[in-house]
Amino acid sequence: MSQVEDTLDDLALLISRAGETCKKLPDALKERHPNLPWREMATFRNFASHDYFGVDAKLVWGAAMSLEPIKAMMGEEVIRLEAERGQAERDKDNGRER
Repeated sequence: MSQVEDTLDDLALLISRAGETCKKLPDALKERHPNLPWREMATFRNFASHDYFGVDAKLVWGAAMSLEPIKAMMGEEVIRLEAERGQAERDKDNGRER
């Protein structure tokens, strides 16, 4: 196997893991980000994991490029969670637990 093939296999595995994880995310999160390809991520996971008709380089690369919006969503969610945590701490400090 060449280095390129190894890299594509590694990339397909990582994307498959993302697809598996997205199936387990809360619906509320998916509803906050309806523009993300939730179904396609899960479908890619099934395709790559079961090697339906072979996974080609263009498909893997296309899936990898689609991860950019997911990274942005993760950043937004981290900011949202930190803001919620900060508000909960301020409420606690003021004697009002959420």
